[in-house]
Amino acid sequence: MIRLHRVLSGATLALSMTLSGAAAQAQTVFRINGWLPPTHPIMTRTLKPWADEVAAATQGRVRFEVTASSLGPPPTQLDMVKDGIVEAVFSVHGYTPQRFPLARVGELPFLSDLSEPLSVALWQVTDKHFASRDEHAGIQLLALWAAQPGRVWTSKKPLKSIADWNGMKLAGGAAINVDIAKALGGVGIRAPGPQAAEMVRRGVTDGLFIDASSFTDFSLQGTIRHLLDFPKGIYSATFFFGVNKAKWNQLSQADRDAILNLSGERLSRIAGRNWDAEAAKSRENVKAAGVEITMASGTYLAELESALRVFEDDWLKAAQATGIDAKTALAALKASIAAHK
Repeated sequence: MIRLHRVLSGATLALSMTLSGAAAQAQTVFRINGWLPPTHPIMTRTLKPWADEVAAATQGRVRFEVTASSLGPPPTQLDMVKDGIVEAVFSVHGYTPQRFPLARVGELPFLSDLSEPLSVALWQVTDKHFASRDEHAGIQLLALWAAQPGRVWTSKKPLKSIADWNGMKLAGGAAINVDIAKALGGVGIRAPGPQAAEMVRRGVTDGLFIDASSFTDFSLQGTIRHLLDFPKGIYSATFFFGVNKAKWNQLSQADRDAILNLSGERLSRIAGRNWDAEAAKSRENVKAAGVEITMASGTYLAELESALRVFEDDWLKAAQATGIDAKTALAALKASIAAHK
């Protein structure tokens, strides 16, 4: 997975997200907490171009900029924007999973091979089926996207059968990674991506859950020797992006409409497409490093699907308890993914 957990520590000004000349005209500034480095693809490929479009569409009246250093860790982002510490945030639902029981549908095993269709489907289902539950209360939600669905990477022993998982220590940033490892006979260890990579390098763990792009981001060449791949990823991390609701409401209707036209499903799709592009480039590095790739198929894949079906069942129960039609929502998510071209 593209590096999610690196926090800026220097005082260098982070990403400037405006067209030249827009700052002089701007009346409203939304500060995004800079918990990722300004060179991160989320910033350079997705949020910066979008923010430039916003500045242009509002004729400089609205602009977005990133704080020079992080004002709080990723799990606190929603509270930070609700409390007005910053005016715009993005973060991962899985960092505080108890707050987002519905959004966790995007984490489920074997939904998609790519980020783009899952990102679009997550936005559509949230908009149509989850809106009444308002899991992102306190912010104006502008986009949802998913990391490219993840794989399992190991340093010494390949995972060529269910039996090979027994006792394997596998690290991952999301709670579902720990649960997947346990369900398959392994030991799951919760750790952010960079930490998880360092644990593998030091031999503390046997492997980790990440998407293909993080093989490059975390410099795992020479450490990772085996990849367990799947026709569809074994999990995914999902993100939200939004702004302080009170400040949003202070904008003119024309500026709100202009921003919404650039956001929602459109921005979710762009974010997913960009993630897929980064992962595709990293796949070439995986090949060049000589990593042995095992593609789960046949009986092995069927055994994995059977063992992990409990996560879908558990989500359905938890989601139904919130008052939504969980089966219809999940079916809509899968149908949207399947319709992607």
